[in-house]
Amino acid sequence: NSGEDIPAFLSSCAAKGGNSTNNVPMLEVDGKFYPQSQAALRFIARKFNLGKGEDPDEAYRLDKLIADAEDLRDIGYKCLHLPAFGMPTTKATLDSLMKNKVPKHLANFERQLGTADFFGGSKPDISDASIYNVLVDFFVAIYPDVLAEYPALKKFCDRFAAIPSVKAYLESESSKSRFRFNPACLPTE
Repeated sequence: NSGEDIPAFLSSCAAKGGNSTNNVPMLEVDGKFYPQSQAALRFIARKFNLGKGEDPDEAYRLDKLIADAEDLRDIGYKCLHLPAFGMPTTKATLDSLMKNKVPKHLANFERQLGTADFFGGSKPDISDASIYNVLVDFFVAIYPDVLAEYPALKKFCDRFAAIPSVKAYLESESSKSRFRFNPACLPTE
């Protein structure tokens, strides 16, 4: 996960995804690759029946929560210093985002979750997958204590990771071998 292997990683993503662009993040399911995060999310929803939003209000709820996760993901990208990805940043920008922006988004998710097990209530849906991904892959992976002031979100992440199919994936070689953001991805100056 060092900066030295990023060009090779991007090249492999372009080849696997069948696109001329890198299209990361990219989903791999059963040896098939699915680039474009929003299309991959909807694929997951259809494949695993995780809420498709047939009802207009339900569709809005799913889309709104996924958009909330994308807003936080955009901030997560701005925190990273990965020039090879076209994402240079500074420590001052990182510190400002972590102090002023990230807490607002985490508090918003904490409020929306409330006392429910999942964002849709008692059963997980695709919005939970999107929110879990941004919380864990962009923030907990780099700042393990980032959810310390958000106990409902911490419990949500633990609960989502314990879903048997999610747990099996997280323990799989495919999950363990994928590129992960880590503290080395942060600016030092």
